[in-house]
Amino acid sequence: MDIKEKAREQLNWLERILHKIPGFKGYYGRELRRDSDRLQRDFIVKQLRRVKSGMNKVIQAAARRKDFDLLREYDLFVRTLDRDIGAMRYADQGYSGFFDLVKIREEELDRVYEQDALILEAMDLLDDAFKKLAAAPLDASGLEPLRAILDQVEALFEKRNAQLKGYEKGGEK
Repeated sequence: MDIKEKAREQLNWLERILHKIPGFKGYYGRELRRDSDRLQRDFIVKQLRRVKSGMNKVIQAAARRKDFDLLREYDLFVRTLDRDIGAMRYADQGYSGFFDLVKIREEELDRVYEQDALILEAMDLLDDAFKKLAAAPLDASGLEPLRAILDQVEALFEKRNAQLKGYEKGGEK
């Protein structure tokens, strides 16, 4: 079940009645898309912050060992996480307003939601890879799987932004 269907199922009786009013359904649909998109991005940001928090503990362990090369590698990774957290937190929303230059149609929005689902799957992989890193001895090679997955998340998020800005139509650039 995707996030739109889940949100529609949680309508209370008053909202169901209001959907019968002409014009309200479209307005409410836009608000629902806006809220769904925000919730999904907040969830992704929360997962990235959890990985960052765990990485900070790993960095502290590297600092205690005075392994400055490893410390530098981990710190660069955490900076990348910080950048991605900000980009995702303040990204364009999954809807277009009445006067917006680029209009996002329903089918385009569905492709954006598909991208979001792929990002969420990649976030699960990132979380699993981080758990393996945290359980293993401190080593710079342990960051490689995390970097690869984070690169995948960044690429998916860039594609999502391109779709929202109208640069990508129908899956082609």
